[in-house]
Amino acid sequence: MKMFNELTLKNKIFISCLGFTLLLSILIALFTRSLLITGLTNELKKRGIGIAQGIADSSRVHLLMKSQAELTALAYDARLGNRKDMVKYLIISDKEAHILAHTFTTGLPLNIEEIVGNQNIEKENVSSITVDRHSVFHVVVPVEEGIYTIGSVQMGLDKQHIEELIEDLRLVFLSFLSLVTVIFFFLSHRLALHITKPVTALIRHTDQLSEGDFNIISKDDLDKMILETGAKDDELAKLTNSFIKMMNRLKQSTDRLKNSQKKYLSLFQSGPNPIFVVNKKTFEILDANPNATKLFGYEKEEFIGMNLFDLGSLDDRKFTADYPDGAAMVISSKVRFHKKDGGSVFVNIHASPSEYRNKDVVIVAATDISELVEKDSQLIQASKMTNLEKMSAGIAHEINQPLNAIKMGSEYLSMMGEKKRKIREEDFQMVLREISSQVSRAAEIVGRLKTFSRKADFSREVIDINQCIRSVNKIIGRQIALQNIDFILNLDETIPPVLAHNNRMEQVVFNLVTNARDAVNERIETG
Repeated sequence: MKMFNELTLKNKIFISCLGFTLLLSILIALFTRSLLITGLTNELKKRGIGIAQGIADSSRVHLLMKSQAELTALAYDARLGNRKDMVKYLIISDKEAHILAHTFTTGLPLNIEEIVGNQNIEKENVSSITVDRHSVFHVVVPVEEGIYTIGSVQMGLDKQHIEELIEDLRLVFLSFLSLVTVIFFFLSHRLALHITKPVTALIRHTDQLSEGDFNIISKDDLDKMILETGAKDDELAKLTNSFIKMMNRLKQSTDRLKNSQKKYLSLFQSGPNPIFVVNKKTFEILDANPNATKLFGYEKEEFIGMNLFDLGSLDDRKFTADYPDGAAMVISSKVRFHKKDGGSVFVNIHASPSEYRNKDVVIVAATDISELVEKDSQLIQASKMTNLEKMSAGIAHEINQPLNAIKMGSEYLSMMGEKKRKIREEDFQMVLREISSQVSRAAEIVGRLKTFSRKADFSREVIDINQCIRSVNKIIGRQIALQNIDFILNLDETIPPVLAHNNRMEQVVFNLVTNARDAVNERIETG
């Protein structure tokens, strides 16, 4: 015992490896046993497939002719000689699973027809089944004529020989394992007296470490540990010193991590924008900061488990895309999110990959841009009003035309009434139709102006670019014509629809047309 205590830890581990060697021998024995049994079983299956394949090749012609006598003779030939104990039965059937020949001398078992009918005869296969209270490997080999399957040869291989061999092997291996267990138990008991003590001391300090106690081991504790093991300058002392250094570095790393967590937690809690922690795969909200609850009106508990897409329409493909290392990406801009009370808020979405409680997550920051969107909308509306003001004279002239026509028609009817002169029916109807037509024309002009001047929202829809151009032409086309400028439309009808804001698109086209008009007028003025 004293001599063993004076050994270095390296030698102690070497002796312990003797026990490991015994354990390894057990595993090798078990593996060999498993491999041997698997090999015997596979060999039995291969041999059965070979026998069935030979019968399938010989029975092709007889199967086509439905010659049951020759097929039965072939089936019994498969059980001749040393095959008798291995081949339990053999069945030859056509492609409709009708049994044409078999080797059952006492009649077909009750479930054999169902077994034959349930087999896949298109390819070779082996399954383990029970037939007439016998456990067998049921081998199926197709009988093929060219590219067609015309039937099958199905054979049962008796498992009894394999099972008897397995029983013998099991007894031998159990005896071997029992002997190895006794030897290994004795050896491990002896080794525990010399290895457990230093390991126990290290475990005690490891437990302190796991509980958050990072106080460094004192020199007295170190000397005590060395004294308990009976070694002074062996590997155990070096291991203990390394353990102390590791604890010191771990304490420093833990302190830095805590400071970092406090900093980022402070940013998360007090950040000016709503922040969500979202599962990268399911988009489930795992956490949300106070500003998110304040902006959207939900409690934090209501956010947990909610899908991010329930708040607004987002493109999930951008969330699942590859992110640059350590970089944030703008996922969407001017996205309409819905509050709990039904209101809406416009946000810009920034996302950055991270890890949260051992899960791949995306940190989603939503910047509230509702005021900017509203100001943008007001600027667009002001631009519309300015353009309408510039066109007011032309619009008034355009509206006056139908009004003058209406006035002339009404004055004509009034004059004829004052003179008590009879109006011909066709003239009367013509005047009424003209008045109605001019009223519709004036209403159309007012309707176009109303549509153009309404405040634009930010909901995108599928629109036709050509239709936007035609709408602008109806508003400003006549104004341009009155300025002796030809406005010719040559539209490509094959342009596909686009997803955009209809009112904003009309404003863009309107600005382009008015800029072109101003450029033409400027060129005319400058000669």
